Amino acid sequence: MSQWQTQEENVKFVAFGKKAAKPDSYVVKEGETLEGVIENIKDSSKGYGKIYTVRTKGVDESLIVLGKTDLNNQMGYGNTATVPVIAGDEVRITFKGMKPTKRGKSMYTFSVEVKRA
Repeated sequence: MSQWQTQEENVKFVAFGKKAAKPDSYVVKEGETLEGVIENIKDSSKGYGKIYTVRTKGVDESLIVLGKTDLNNQMGYGNTATVPVIAGDEVRITFKGMKPTKRGKSMYTFSVEVKRA
């Protein structure tokens, strides 16, 4: 009988504008920027659209960024006609804060700049 091997990724989750959901999360506050290289893009089964893995300078682990509606749109995976980011692209994601939606909820807003590899 073969042995099952566990696969562990050395990653941190990114939390935008709030306390970290996990003690070792990487927090990006309003007005702050996250810069790095896209390592991987996966579809989410939890309703986030996409899950982005980003490698940044000064952080040992890769960062996991869960796609929010505005972020997915600006990364090219939403309902807008932008060119999708791909693995190897350099990105600069600025968290602009929260804004109210037409339905009375709050939405995360971002500015995204991309440099194609």
